[in-house]
Amino acid sequence: PEPTASKMPEIAEQHSSSSSPFFRLLLLLLAWIQTVLDVVDAWFKHRLHHPAPLDSSTLPGVSVIKPIVGIDDNLSKNLESLFTSRHPQPELLFCFESSDEPGIEVVQTLMKKFPNVDSKVFIGGIKVGLNPKVNNMAAAYAVAKYPLVAINDSGIYMRPDAISDMAATIMQDDKMALVTQIPFCEDRTGFAAAFEHVYFGTSHARIYLAGNCLRFNCPTGMSSMFRKEVLDQCGGFEAIGEYLAEDYFIGKKMAELGYKSGISAHPALQNVSSVTFDAFFNRVGRWFKLRLSMMPQIDCFPSGTIISYSLHYLFEFHPVPIFTLHIFWITVDFMVLNIMQNTPLPFSILEFIVLWTLRELSFPIIFVKAVMDSGIRWRNKVIIVNWGGKIKSVSYV
Repeated sequence: PEPTASKMPEIAEQHSSSSSPFFRLLLLLLAWIQTVLDVVDAWFKHRLHHPAPLDSSTLPGVSVIKPIVGIDDNLSKNLESLFTSRHPQPELLFCFESSDEPGIEVVQTLMKKFPNVDSKVFIGGIKVGLNPKVNNMAAAYAVAKYPLVAINDSGIYMRPDAISDMAATIMQDDKMALVTQIPFCEDRTGFAAAFEHVYFGTSHARIYLAGNCLRFNCPTGMSSMFRKEVLDQCGGFEAIGEYLAEDYFIGKKMAELGYKSGISAHPALQNVSSVTFDAFFNRVGRWFKLRLSMMPQIDCFPSGTIISYSLHYLFEFHPVPIFTLHIFWITVDFMVLNIMQNTPLPFSILEFIVLWTLRELSFPIIFVKAVMDSGIRWRNKVIIVNWGGKIKSVSYV
């Protein structure tokens, strides 16, 4: 039957609404988000949590450099995870800035407990530049005896197969020179620990996985492994001692020689016991400052504002829904977090929503603070970085 005259305006209004630019844009964005979800899910599951592709007995030895500053309640557990590694040929090299570091006693206790594990202690380091971490590790690197060298922070808990998995990833390809474990977290209690868990399992994980997919240089110094001969071709530790983000410039220099970098199948499990919001925000603030000095980029909120008002100016699209859709990655983030975790999450979905919202709201504040203060505070040091990532000065407080 033909529509009555009284229904005609309503039908016309519905037709006009369904064909409006905003409605079409909304459908397009929803389709794009679903496509992203499918691609992300497939790629992330392909890259993570699969068995090492090579038999560990056929892999070369690995020299693991472990720089240690200060002490933590979980330090002994984290260090012992290296002593109990299933890799057939590990060399453990523990580095301390001074002889009064309390972690030395922890290492010595473990060396007595595992006398058959090849392990050494280095105190004082060698000055090769202004980067204190590189200086601390330089003496160990100079005598590392195996072709593969791993750098592993003291707060990282290593799975028994982690070293073998990283080594197997490198040995699959002659041009693969650097492999990184994506930073994540061991399950811990407390709201601050859960907040850190959500951050590293969502936005931070997306950066590394997307960067690996697109072949960007995005290694991390928390836990990485490289071919020693390739870093020596780049100039060794002397070539990276002038940079604060030594991990990024290791990857950059290797890429300039035609080598590739990749990610391990298993994440790096951060396992520091004393997790606080203040420490977390300071750490993320340091990373923002480094990114601004090396490769300036705009994060979600400012970029969302720019694209929203650009589309509004060019096509008269309303900016509020566009901005909302741009930052509303909670579904993607929850999916990524579950893939990274690979076991049941240590908190509820409601807690995740609260933590995710807090993360989104807090990051503009951290970003602005990083822009306003150029000094990078790390433990008892204040480090000033020039444009390009080179260290300008290091002062003690």
